[in-house]
Amino acid sequence: MIELFIVKTGEMIEIPTESITWTGQRYKAARKITANILYTDKGGLQYTQVEEGNTVLFKWKGKELFRGTVFSKAKTKGGLLSLIAYDMLQYLLVNKDVYVFNKRRADQIITRICRDFQIPFTSIANTGTVLNQIHTNETTLYDMVLTALINTEKQSGIRYNLLSEKGKLMLEEQKISSDQWVLETGVNLIDYNYFTSIEETATQVKLVSGDENNPISVTVSDSSGQKQFGVLQYFEKVTDKLNRAQLNSRSNSLLNKKKGIQKELDVTALGIPEIISGKPIYVLENEIGVKGTRYVDVDTHTFKGDHHEMQLKLITRNTRAVL
Repeated sequence: MIELFIVKTGEMIEIPTESITWTGQRYKAARKITANILYTDKGGLQYTQVEEGNTVLFKWKGKELFRGTVFSKAKTKGGLLSLIAYDMLQYLLVNKDVYVFNKRRADQIITRICRDFQIPFTSIANTGTVLNQIHTNETTLYDMVLTALINTEKQSGIRYNLLSEKGKLMLEEQKISSDQWVLETGVNLIDYNYFTSIEETATQVKLVSGDENNPISVTVSDSSGQKQFGVLQYFEKVTDKLNRAQLNSRSNSLLNKKKGIQKELDVTALGIPEIISGKPIYVLENEIGVKGTRYVDVDTHTFKGDHHEMQLKLITRNTRAVL
């Protein structure tokens, strides 16, 4: 059953709730809930007052799934009020600044930002890798943190995940588990849409760096893909200062991501609270020949009464964006 509370110092006030949608997307900062709550009864008696800035806590069957801040609300007919709340990562997304980080680890960068912007945090893993990052242009705090984590992964090979846990930011090393939830037709998979396309496919990647007087150009190709689909070139003028070896590495990384038929699987299934964006899941669907691990790119969980359903956008590789 749905339980939604306003959290205040020393007390939790339960809010009568009709339904909740809980959503998230890989590398898109905050998770959020959209809650439809009972605002007044038929006689016009007002229930608990909810204001922007309130902390709300959402539990499902006694387990906490979300804690965050109310950012907006809208009254509707029938005594309902719809509110939107985001977790603490939202404060990294909405705030911008300039920073120079000399010889600082990603965890030190995160801790500094949290202290400067009064963002509560808890366990922050020591990332070990020392970085130099200069943000002289207006940049979101989230982009600063994501850049630090990507550069750490490039140097150490270790991936770290930033999340919001019980109203506080947390950084942990990503652990790959051999245990996976399974979605299977006739068991818990309700419906699916399976898309295949070459509209975003590249059989050739060309990147150009440097200035006009001393340009550096690298082109890499997928010969088998060109035989099948023709030349489909992805071109980018890179603003970063990269040497030829770095440019070649980025070109090959992009080609690996963009080559071949692009496949997208959207599913509707019985809800599993543990399945959120970035998590692996094993899919068995014989009609379209899908059998294996996919990763959740976007998740939308809908709760109403005692029913929980989820819509997932699934991808084949859980890779970060190239910077």
